This record gives sequence, structure tokens and C-alpha cells, in this order.
Amino acid sequence: MNNILKKLIKIFKPWFAVDSRALGIFRIIFGFLCLSDILRRWDFIDIFYTQASIIQSSITSSSYKNFTLLNTFTSSWEVHLFFLVGIIFSLMLIFGYKTKLSQIMCAVIIISIHNRAIMLENAADFFMNCMLIWTVFLPLGITFSIDSLSKTLKEYKENSVDDLNNRELGINKFKTIYSFAYFCMIYQVATIYVFTGIDKTGYDWMNGSAVYKMFQLDTFLTPVGYFLRDYITYPVSKFFTYSTLGIEYMAPIILFIPFYSYILRFFFVIIYSIFHISIRVAIKVGLFSYVLMCTFVLLIDTYFIEKFKSFILHRFKKNKYVLFYDSDCGFCHYSVRIIKRLDVFHRLVFADKTYDGAKPSNLDEMLNVTALLYNPLEDTVWTRHQVFGKILILLPFGFLLGWIFFIPGISILFGKVYDIIAARRTDVSKFLGLPACDLKNRPNVVSNTEKLASPTYKKNILYAKKIMNVSVLTILLISSINYSLAANDGVNDLMEDYGFGKNYFRHNQTLKKIAFYPRMIQRWNMFSPTVLSTDKVVIVEATLSNGDVIDPFTGKKPVLDSVDYNILWQDHNQFWRKFFSRVTKKGRKNVVNRFETWLKRYNNTYFDHNLNGKKIRQVKIWSLSQRNKDVNSKSNYRVSKKLLNSKQDNKSKKINKKKKIK
Repeated sequence: MNNILKKLIKIFKPWFAVDSRALGIFRIIFGFLCLSDILRRWDFIDIFYTQASIIQSSITSSSYKNFTLLNTFTSSWEVHLFFLVGIIFSLMLIFGYKTKLSQIMCAVIIISIHNRAIMLENAADFFMNCMLIWTVFLPLGITFSIDSLSKTLKEYKENSVDDLNNRELGINKFKTIYSFAYFCMIYQVATIYVFTGIDKTGYDWMNGSAVYKMFQLDTFLTPVGYFLRDYITYPVSKFFTYSTLGIEYMAPIILFIPFYSYILRFFFVIIYSIFHISIRVAIKVGLFSYVLMCTFVLLIDTYFIEKFKSFILHRFKKNKYVLFYDSDCGFCHYSVRIIKRLDVFHRLVFADKTYDGAKPSNLDEMLNVTALLYNPLEDTVWTRHQVFGKILILLPFGFLLGWIFFIPGISILFGKVYDIIAARRTDVSKFLGLPACDLKNRPNVVSNTEKLASPTYKKNILYAKKIMNVSVLTILLISSINYSLAANDGVNDLMEDYGFGKNYFRHNQTLKKIAFYPRMIQRWNMFSPTVLSTDKVVIVEATLSNGDVIDPFTGKKPVLDSVDYNILWQDHNQFWRKFFSRVTKKGRKNVVNRFETWLKRYNNTYFDHNLNGKKIRQVKIWSLSQRNKDVNSKSNYRVSKKLLNSKQDNKSKKINKKKKIK
């Protein structure tokens, strides 16, 4: 019985097991995405996120409440401060400082921002909300973080150069983390693909014209997509349309097959990354592709991480750099201990003046005033601040900062700062509570890595915490499954086809409220059931104080009879595109009025670069739409035009009534 249980655990291990290094890499990338998501909204704070903005607070939707703290922080300075706090915690998440707190705060702040203006949201926001929730239950700070660095510095006390060169000592070794949250994350990625595929029931997906229609949407295309449009013929479209469906249907199978998962997931990461990069290059989909590809890091198996590490270690095996430092100085020694932990590919050998290998001729004299970095193969020496610059370049991703130390002018400044610290290193050591001198003659006390047995009450608290986490995750997972089955129309259409009746799956209202509160929306209907067949755009016709009529977004005369790519405003991002596409819907009169008020606001500086000091006196807000031509069709449809301004609509209605009376 035990053997059978062990075999079952081994078989289904890939569903719950993740490499701790993959968690660390994911945290860094995901932290950058959190930072990017906040920063890209910064210029839109006063436009969409304050009490006086175009969009009123979206704290409720129908009978379901949405979580957001931005119904409390409403004035401009409060919301700016709120965003700034989000930026700070995103940076803390990237560096892994107070990681769990950073995870929670990023989730609270970013979900609050998303839910403040749900009119602007897209699938990327839904997916990011989900990942912010699921990953709160994962130990993202376990590797490649300030938290893990601080932990190893406390647990392992290298007191000599030999200890520093012992790579088994003081390094936070990788672990295999078993977590139910990891399973939820895999489910989340798989469910996006499978339900997106099931929802694609339209004629264009069946006959292969969907990709062609996608490339006809001028409002979605990037410059690359516009360039490629002429090459998307019907045969090409059929190939990519059916390939897309195949990729979406295969994803959950690849992710959940427990056999040879390390190979299957490796190919998944490559193929699906290419798939999403291709989409992002051609079509504007916000952060969706980036967030989805970020999760692929968690699928990389320990086998491939070890293979990659071995390859790098072998490559740099013969080209080691020797770091000479004053081993008697506590501050210097502590700094080198940190460098050792960052040197994950073992590029450095640590040494003092007793080193018996190849070394610079004037080493003893130089060590009194500076550290030295020596490359024996090239007989090259770096001193003072350039030591740190070169070390950064040798560390993973350190090249992003290391070059700064060698910039003329700035390099002189760094050199002076280094000289000041080096001259006072004894005082710095004392201030930090570190040994000031004669460190090597101190007792070689290396921290005992054997941990004392935890008290019983601490174990009970740990077990209770794990049970609570699993319980919360289970509730969230069930609510997500229920939402997915009920909200994606393709599922019920499929059930009806097999004789189970219409609307076989229905929302459980309690579970829906749970999913709705953080907006872990599971409706994955991108370009489903059919691809949009009509381009829609909003054009503002503004009359300036000098009588000129322009589109303030472009600074040019508004074009009201075409929605061609070359004429459209191309500097817009996800927010304006979503706003323009949704402001035209029924029941948006209030939003149109607020938009008009914002356009004419005297202190509105958004269009200053196009107005040349003039002010907007009057505006007409037009909705333009044009049906795109079908595949192999040469006919062009006319552009439909509708005036959205409420006041203008009322005037036109009165005029029409008078005409009828006459």
C-alpha cells in the first residue's frame, strides 16, 4: 500500500512541485510587470482614477461588489500617493525585501487600481488579478532576494577566506517547494487556453478566416501587424487560425500530463512563448502576453535549471577572477560575503595577501588602500570603485548597472566616494557592529546550520496556517471553476450539442460573489465566438478659442469619413482604446458628459502639446464605425457616423420633431 502511495505521489508530483529558483526568477519578472502596470497608468491618474475623473468609481457592478481602496482615496494627491506606494512595494517585490508583505500590498494596490475603472479593463487585468491572488500563497522570496540573502548571512558566518571559497557554505541551496497554490496557478494558465478555444465557435474560426479578420482591425494593429496585413491571404489565415485552435486545445493536456512533464513543459515554454510574442508584435493586447509568459518561468523544471547552470559553470571554469581584499577589515569581509552570495555562477575566487596563486606584483602595498580584482588570463587589474563595477558586470544581470562605474566624469565621483569609505573603513566597521581589525585571528565560529527543534505550539501554528491556506485556495479554486463553466458560452453550447440542455452550467451566486470581489473574472472570450468584424473609433472635433477645428488627440483636422490605419491616432494605448470602444455603448451618457466636461476643462493640460496655447471652447464627440471586408472580398463598406454628445443629441431630436410637425 505504501509503495502504491509513493508511486502515485511521484506520478502527480509535477502538479504541485516547483523549483525554488524558478519562484525567485518569477518574482523578479512579475515584480517588473506590477511596476510597469502602475507606471503606465501614472499619466492617467487625473483622467480615470480620481473623484473628478471621466469615469466614476466602479465599486459595484450590478449586485456584485468589487474590492478597491480607491473609493476611499479620491483626490488627486491621495491617488498619486496611493500609486507611489504601489511603486515602492513593486520595487520591494523585485528585490525580494519583506517579500510576503510586498506580495500582499501589490495585490491590494493593483487590484484596487484595476477595479477603480473596470471600464478600462481587459483580459490582462483579469489574469493579473488572478496571479496576484494565487501567488500570495507561494514563497516567492525564498531565493534571489534580499530576504534570503539576509537569512544566509545570519545563519552562515564565514570567518576566513577559505570559508568564502567553500561554495557549499553560506549559499541558499535550492529546494523543491510543494504547494497547492502552484497547482492553482497551473489550472489558471490551462483554463485560459481551454475556454478561449471552446468559446471560438464562430464561422470565421471554423472556415479559417479568423486571423485574416484579425488583421483587418485597424484599431488593434501595431505597425508590424499593419505591415504584415498584406501577406495574410486566405491560405495563410487558415493555417494560423487552425494552428491557434490547436495550440489552445493542447495547452491543458501538456500542462497536466504527469509523465515526462519536464520535457513537455520545456517545449510548452518555447512554443507558447513564440505564440504570444507573435501576437503581441502584431496586435495590441496590453500586458496580456507578458503576464502569461511570465508564468511560464514557473514551469521550468529543476532538470533544465541544473543543465543551464552546469553549462555556465563549465563555460567560465577557466576564466576566474581573483578578488583581493583586506581580510582583517570587518566591513570589507562582510561586503565580500554578500558578493559571494550574488556570484551564483562562481566567477570569483576570494583572496587576501596570503594567496599563493598568480597575483599582481604590488599586491601588498595596494591592499592597504584598495581592493583589487585580478584576471590572471589577461593579466588585468581593476582597483577602487572599478572593482565593484567589474564585479557587477560579472554577476547575472549586473551589466545593467555595472557600466555606470566606468562613465567618464561619473567614474571620478565614484572614485572619491570609494576613497572616503576606504579611509574610514575601520570606523564604518565599528558603526555597523562588525570586527574592525584582525578578523582572521578570531575564533573560526561558523554558525551551526542544525536548527533547534521548534516548540510544539509553533508547529501547531504552522499546521493551522497550512490548513487555512489550503482551505482558502480550495474555495477560490471552486469559485473559479464554477465561474469558468457558467460564463464561457462555448461550454454550454457544447453541453447542449451533446443533449444536456441549454445553460447546463449556471452561476452559484455565492461563488460568483467570491470571484467577483477581487475580479478574478474567468470569462476568456478574446476574439470569441467570432473576431470583431467592425472597426470602431471615437473622434473628437474640438473648436478652439481662435476658431480652429482640430482633433486634440492628434493636433490635426479631424477625419470623419475614414477609419483607415494611416489616418487613426496611433499613439493611443489600451486605456484610450478600451474607453473609446465602450463609451459608445448604451447607458454611457453620463460618461460621455463627463468626457466632454474634461475635454473643455480650463486646467486640462493633457493636450497642451497640440493646442499651442489655445483653449477648447466646444467639442463634438463622434463615434465612427466601419465593417471590414470579408476574406477574398473587394467590396468596401461605408463609414457610419454618430454624434455622442448628449446636448447635441437633444438639439438634433428637437429639430427633427419640428420638421415632422411642419
